[in-house]
Amino acid sequence: MSGLVLSLKADEKFLVNGALVQNGPKRGQIRLPDNSVNVLRLGDCLHPDDVNTPVRRAYYLAQLILSGDTPQASGGIDLLASLSGLGKVFSGTSLESQITKAMTDAARGRYYSVLVTLKRVLPIEQQMLSHGNISAHNIDLQKTG
Repeated sequence: MSGLVLSLKADEKFLVNGALVQNGPKRGQIRLPDNSVNVLRLGDCLHPDDVNTPVRRAYYLAQLILSGDTPQASGGIDLLASLSGLGKVFSGTSLESQITKAMTDAARGRYYSVLVTLKRVLPIEQQMLSHGNISAHNIDLQKTG
């Protein structure tokens, strides 16, 4: 059966289709059988001031769609464009498959999966930036937010 299963910490907050929901005092699980439901854990959110790298920008675009702050139609187009730019930058690297996976998930409207994939790329991107392997300006992306 398709859908999403969330394992929640005690008192964890998350958004479901833009509505703030909080788990009770014990750990729990919620199963969302409908793939059209947008879910975003507040612990996975980036603050707009922290959106300062190409991967963070793509992550933030997916976050805005999940939170309901950006319509899926226009946000999805912007996200795919952002991921396409990342695909060019990371072409031939070990991150190419991760970016390709994020692009596939974005094209299918699976924005939470995009976040999960990009979250694994964030520390690697930070290492690359700190070692001068890539420049945050290699991609012509508009900052959103």
